[in-house]
Amino acid sequence: MKAVLAAALLSVAAGAPAGPLVAAPGYAASPDLAEPPVYNYQYGVSDDYSGANFQQAETRDGYATSGSYTVALPDGRIQTVKYTDNGDGVIQDVTYEGVPQYGPAVVAHGPVAHHAVVAHPALVAHPLAHAVAHPVFHG
Repeated sequence: MKAVLAAALLSVAAGAPAGPLVAAPGYAASPDLAEPPVYNYQYGVSDDYSGANFQQAETRDGYATSGSYTVALPDGRIQTVKYTDNGDGVIQDVTYEGVPQYGPAVVAHGPVAHHAVVAHPALVAHPLAHAVAHPVFHG
């Protein structure tokens, strides 16, 4: 066992780099992440085949963030969420356009089977008793 442990430690030590670790040439210092973020983006999808229709836009300058997104719901309505956050919490305004449209109700035809409710006793776990082997004297 000691030989296996020694071989494993030796293989790990042999794979370790020799000398101090330095950055490869051509890599610049990491950017300063302390600067407040500033960005603006928008995107949208309108796919007639799948029916997917949604878009989003967002603008951020430091702690001030605002944006909106719109989604076509399965019931035919369009949901729009407008949001703002000035660093002290998100405020959302949700609106809906249109009237929900639902298809016809699905009604099952045929006999309805009523099954009786049968109460079964609860299973109780009991300790398992094993036979103890006793020495047998053959004399």
